Amino acid sequence: MIAFVEGKIDSLTENYAVIDVNGVGYGIFISASSYYELKDVEAPVRLYTYLNVREDAQELYGFITPQEKETFLMLISVNGIGAKAGMTILGNITIDALKRAIGSENIEALTKIPGLGKKKAERIILELKDKYKGMAVKETKAGNIPDEEEYIQVLTALGFNYGQAREALKEALRNIEGTADKEKVIKEALKRLG
Repeated sequence: MIAFVEGKIDSLTENYAVIDVNGVGYGIFISASSYYELKDVEAPVRLYTYLNVREDAQELYGFITPQEKETFLMLISVNGIGAKAGMTILGNITIDALKRAIGSENIEALTKIPGLGKKKAERIILELKDKYKGMAVKETKAGNIPDEEEYIQVLTALGFNYGQAREALKEALRNIEGTADKEKVIKEALKRLG
């Protein structure tokens, strides 16, 4: 088993990275959110990995943090959720938002993820609710979501993908520091996306 890979990024696309480890290139599938974390990194990176062995292929999946890998492993333990679907889920929702959705049985939050229908969302909640019982963060009020997720929802509704929206939001919040004006934050993020 390959627990992690550490080296320099040789090439990077939105869902695939080649990491050069002392002259050996490891091809690793990554989530869209991981891509935005890695795209400007010059220093050596460490990806925690999972080797998916199938009858016709061996695929390596990489994660920025051990928590992201653990969440991925929980997702693929759900009947009907494969490795590619697990990466799509991680690329379109934060781990905390996923835990909140599962903990509060919020099917609507899960069905906003591309390719995840109502039946699969229900299955994820059914099979993972007990595993997330100690880890899940319940929503304090019905429909109450953190500002960051709210901003990302607005930006994705405007047609931007989750990773782009998250990256633009990070930069906007860094520039505006401490503002509570949601309209100003959205405009600042849109400047970076436009």
